[in-house]
Amino acid sequence: CSTWGGGHFSTFDKYQYDFTGTCNYIFATVCDETSPDFNIQFRRGLDKKIVRIIIELGPSVVTVEKGSISVRSVGVVKLPYTSNGIQIAPYGQNIRLVAKLMEMELVVMWNNDDYLMVLTEKKYMGKTCGMCGNYDGFELNEFVNEGKLLDTYKFAALQKMDDPSEICLSEEIAVSTIPHQKYAMICSQLLNLVSPTCSVPKDGFVIRCQLDMQDCSQPGQKNCTCSTLSEYSRQCAMSHQMVFNWRTENFCSVGKCSANQIYEECGSPCIKTCSNPEYSCSSHCTYGCFCPEGTVLDDISKNRTCVHIKQCPCTLNGKIYAPGETMKAACRTCKCMMGQWNCKDLPCPGRCSLEGGSFVTTFDSRSYRFHGVCTYVLMKSSSLPHNGTLMAVYEKSGYSHSETSLSALIYLSTKDKIVISQNELLTDDDELKQLPYKSGNVTVFRQSSMYVQMYTTFGLELLVQTSPVFQAYVKVGSQFRGRTLGLCGNYNGDTTDDFMTSMDITEGTASLFVDSWRAGNCHPALERDTDPCALSQLNKISAETHCSILTKKGTVFEKCHAVVNPIHFYKRCVYQACNYEETFPYICSALGSYARICASMGLILEDWRNSMDNCTIACTGNQTFSYNTQACDRTCLSLSNRALECHPTDIPIEGCHCPEGMYLNHKNECVYKSHCPCYLEDRKYILPDQSTITGGITCYCVNGRLSCTGKPQNLAESCKAPKKYVSCSDSLENKYGAACAPTCQMLATGIECIPTKCESGCVCADGLYENLDGKCVAAEECPCEYGGLAYGKGEQIQTECEICTCTKGKWKCVQKSKCSSTCNLYGEGHITTFDGQRFVFDGSCEYILAMDGCSVNRPVSSFKIVTENVVCGKSGVTCSRSISIYLG
Repeated sequence: CSTWGGGHFSTFDKYQYDFTGTCNYIFATVCDETSPDFNIQFRRGLDKKIVRIIIELGPSVVTVEKGSISVRSVGVVKLPYTSNGIQIAPYGQNIRLVAKLMEMELVVMWNNDDYLMVLTEKKYMGKTCGMCGNYDGFELNEFVNEGKLLDTYKFAALQKMDDPSEICLSEEIAVSTIPHQKYAMICSQLLNLVSPTCSVPKDGFVIRCQLDMQDCSQPGQKNCTCSTLSEYSRQCAMSHQMVFNWRTENFCSVGKCSANQIYEECGSPCIKTCSNPEYSCSSHCTYGCFCPEGTVLDDISKNRTCVHIKQCPCTLNGKIYAPGETMKAACRTCKCMMGQWNCKDLPCPGRCSLEGGSFVTTFDSRSYRFHGVCTYVLMKSSSLPHNGTLMAVYEKSGYSHSETSLSALIYLSTKDKIVISQNELLTDDDELKQLPYKSGNVTVFRQSSMYVQMYTTFGLELLVQTSPVFQAYVKVGSQFRGRTLGLCGNYNGDTTDDFMTSMDITEGTASLFVDSWRAGNCHPALERDTDPCALSQLNKISAETHCSILTKKGTVFEKCHAVVNPIHFYKRCVYQACNYEETFPYICSALGSYARICASMGLILEDWRNSMDNCTIACTGNQTFSYNTQACDRTCLSLSNRALECHPTDIPIEGCHCPEGMYLNHKNECVYKSHCPCYLEDRKYILPDQSTITGGITCYCVNGRLSCTGKPQNLAESCKAPKKYVSCSDSLENKYGAACAPTCQMLATGIECIPTKCESGCVCADGLYENLDGKCVAAEECPCEYGGLAYGKGEQIQTECEICTCTKGKWKCVQKSKCSSTCNLYGEGHITTFDGQRFVFDGSCEYILAMDGCSVNRPVSSFKIVTENVVCGKSGVTCSRSISIYLG
């Protein structure tokens, strides 16, 4: 249904009539409903132009007036606008509103002048009221009211809907619709200019054209027919009929097109842009200004020019890059080509983090949490020299079962045993060492007041945050790719198989996965994953209030939102705040994790600690706090021996350091270089200006450099053969007793036991291993575990992509010939990607679910799957309304 010109109307049933009135009228609505799905109103001014349009769609109300568009509870909006299932955007020379809700689909179009159109679904046939008629399929009964056929102006008077603060007294009068026949021939010719073959009946438009010419200020002027000719063009285009470029610079011109765009009467509204050069849609053509064939609209530079796709710029984090310009990011270098980033992966270190007491992020960026009390294999690899293994010690840190936290890191090899805990460093002989400590190709030193770093020459780097919460960050070189096992995953770029157990099979839950990597005879991790916030509404509100600083606008964290989505960190923050009795250290830990990932992207969030109570760090002496510090060239020791402390991290770290030009001495005081002692071997030092004899030469200390002319578990003492009892009090063979009892699970890990203390108890005889039932069996009889169940020797299981056989307590898996992958879209915006990554996206638009041909080398796609998301329900969440599949 549409209205155009000085008062022409075409109803849903294609009946054309004419009416002029300056009150507010119902254009179209659903009859006999207190809350209709839609109610569209309009008002014309004295000059017969449409001066206001009101579009009511349930709780949403859009008002068009004086060239601006406003939305209730939002205010004036800029185009394009999308919210709550409503999309408003330019459509050629017009503006189009599309409302797509679960219960309704509606299109409204206007031109800020004299045109208004509404397109609705067939389910409303026989249910509409207003100037658009009753939509019953019959033309001649539009003006029937209570069984009587009314004149046009009397029918229109019934559609009047005064504003709450007005009474419109304008008197509707009958309008003469008898045209002058002398204009009939010229009007037919003009309509044929638009489309001589269009199947839309011309008779009604010939009449409207004649009325336009006779009502013109200069009767007979062709330019007065432009609105009717434009409407005929629109009607033909909507019927997918061919229309011609009938406008000229002096006749019904659309105005001068901007930049290098050109006028087309039937151009595609699916505008291809630099951002989306493959954009396609099923909308009919329209008139307006469009880019010439072979070009796309440069929507990135905002100059609205048409360019060849090779001239398209690229954008990243709000910055625009010219075609051919390169950009270096973490682990890759990218070049701007045809509006897209063509990236080349570089050798990149793997990173694994242990944060917030119970959260682990693997080398392949899979995040999980668990609550266990044991020593676990964090990483083992054939690339580590001397059978090296990195382990993590978790202990109870509160009253509840879920209050567990990281307490120490252990690096064990046949040459070294290094234990890093919150306050000390132990070596293989349990000797307490001071920092820095160096043994062969391993160096441990304090990088800042908050961090201890273990640097190695073989590609492993460990950064340990000692306060306020003990956390660890593991970094390995690219030579470890695909060659790691343990809690940090297998570092092969695939998140779906990160839960590879010590028995060489992928588990489905975190607790079963971590249990397989226990390095001691400990209790299993908690299987039940409960929400600690559900235990106390007060704690939940407090946690959400404090953690919301991560997601709020106007905070120090907001400037990183475009780079790193804070939602994941917010959820982690809330969980930690509810789970641990010491709330604020864990809140600050979660905020710090977000700040750290932002810093890794080159965005240091200065002063974030001052934005939250209890997150500030007090520095001793005359040290100052920094969000980007290091030990090198900040300590007196680094002046004497750079090899010990000059190993900078590639991610900025926090901590206290000395002011510029000063250095930290052996008393933790900041002094000038001239007051720095000089460090000798065996941790000895001499004070400034003092001397020592080295190799028979007297050396003086000048500017920091030498200038030379839980409780153990009690087991029953009665052991059934072939087990034997081992007592910690008299054990000579095994000083750790039952804590290192040989088990099938330990055999699968392939590492030596690393206990923290001796435990008395029953152990299997030499050569035998304890299975899941507590029985002693030979190594070849050890069962395999998967999904919490035990499988005997030779038993097989099938996963989605593998067939696995249990052999000597470990799974031997063979890849199936075909292995498909599935992407799921379900519920209210829930998506699981082909690689198993889950996320929730709340957007109301059309989105590409999957397509090929995404690379520069293969720009043509053979398939594309598009989901149309609309608002469903009153809460504003979105659901998929339809799926479109494009082939070829």
